[in-house]
Amino acid sequence: METLTDMIDNFRVPQRLRSAFSVFLKNKMEFSLVLSALLFGFAFYLWIFLRNQLVPMIDGPYYLLQVRSVLTTGGLLYGDPPLTFYLLSFFSILLGDITLGVKVGVSFFCALSTIPAYFLMKRVGNESVFTGIVAMLLVIFSAPYIRMLTDFMKNAIGICWLFSFIYYLHEITFSDSKKSSTILATFFLLLTGLTHILDFGLALVYLALYTGMVLIFNVNRRSFMKALSVMILAVSAFVLVAITLFSPLFTDFGKILSFINNLTAPQSGEDPTSPSIPRFAPRPPPPRPPGDRFPLFAVGGWSTVLLILSFGIILSLYAWKQREKQGLLLLVTATTIGSIVCFPLIPSDYLMRFSLMIVVPAAIILSYGISEIWTHTMGDLKIVALVLTVIVLSISVIQTMSVIKSIHPTISDAGYLDLVNMKDQIPSNSIVAVTDHGIRYWIEYIDQVEVTHGRINDLSPDLWQSYSHVLGLFSKGKIPPIPLKTLFVGNVFILTELQQNNLIES
Repeated sequence: METLTDMIDNFRVPQRLRSAFSVFLKNKMEFSLVLSALLFGFAFYLWIFLRNQLVPMIDGPYYLLQVRSVLTTGGLLYGDPPLTFYLLSFFSILLGDITLGVKVGVSFFCALSTIPAYFLMKRVGNESVFTGIVAMLLVIFSAPYIRMLTDFMKNAIGICWLFSFIYYLHEITFSDSKKSSTILATFFLLLTGLTHILDFGLALVYLALYTGMVLIFNVNRRSFMKALSVMILAVSAFVLVAITLFSPLFTDFGKILSFINNLTAPQSGEDPTSPSIPRFAPRPPPPRPPGDRFPLFAVGGWSTVLLILSFGIILSLYAWKQREKQGLLLLVTATTIGSIVCFPLIPSDYLMRFSLMIVVPAAIILSYGISEIWTHTMGDLKIVALVLTVIVLSISVIQTMSVIKSIHPTISDAGYLDLVNMKDQIPSNSIVAVTDHGIRYWIEYIDQVEVTHGRINDLSPDLWQSYSHVLGLFSKGKIPPIPLKTLFVGNVFILTELQQNNLIES
């Protein structure tokens, strides 16, 4: 049976046309592979969300609150970088449902983050499609990324902009500084700032590290510095506008100072909560769940992290010996970033979130290492790269499935129905006190009532001055031993009215 190439030869197609047709076939195959990986990632992420009709984890209902606020008022209920919520609002309008819109929107943008990862590693990996596809799969089956996208959704969506920024930053470094590349690098850098402070901070660290490497190795130094000046001016203008004109939306910028203070004097005080929720109120930080200090290490172990970082150091030395400046700059920055986000002396409240960002350097380091084996071997020796790829991806899949098992809503279906049914039993001008932070946002979203969190005996007396009714929501079997007026009894929760005198007497 004749192949397509044989048919072309038989018709004596001109050489130039034959070459162009071969390139078309190759690009078509590449497009099909990339599109397939993208769709698979989207379907896989969406499957994780659709395993339960509710959104998972503590922060899940927080996104429902914010999106509903955007759809009903045009603004946010809590002060936060706004981009994610407006993007998810678009999906909610498109699908006609807030919950589904959040799930589909997060799945889409997290899957989309594999595209810049593909082009970045394809470029660094000697234009190898294989390297790019491996990078995509390493992002899709990243246990830390799965943990991030199901709880810290802003953070996860910011990975898409972070990968895109790194790609164009690398493009500026190793090619003549095109205006389009500088504009796009600046654009994606600002998108990280509009999405999440951690993504924004790491993008700036990448920029600083690349600048240092460019100065050391004199890689397109003059053109890079021109692009750098544009990005610095844009970032400076963005931060100035954000903290002066839109400061309620960018309170997260203050966490940079808080983080620096914690590095020198870690504090273990409990998180304060406000008794009321004014417009654009700062978001009350949730307490760290027990045993969740090292979510990444729980699935990969310190040995896995050290192995990845050690691999990055070895590959950096190899790239330096081979004088591969592209690989050297990317590997050194990725390994340095990986070491920073997983540094064990970081205060635990930050380390939990920081360590999840290992998804970016891990994908870069591992796919580059596999690429070197793939592109520098011939014939049957490529089987080594394939076997290594299967082993690495198998470990990633095992870790990912382990994390998926732990992903669930912070409220049961029966508990959700209790909140729905008790809505009519909540008097006007009420505030509900809860001891379980995991249901705080659910109460706000379902019952549309203000909520305060903390120990019942520690409630401020001012609550009774500010509200006509101070209510308490408790799980059955966890009701405090004080006189209470019962308003609603469900299958999971009991809604009561609290009296200040009873709390003082107890």
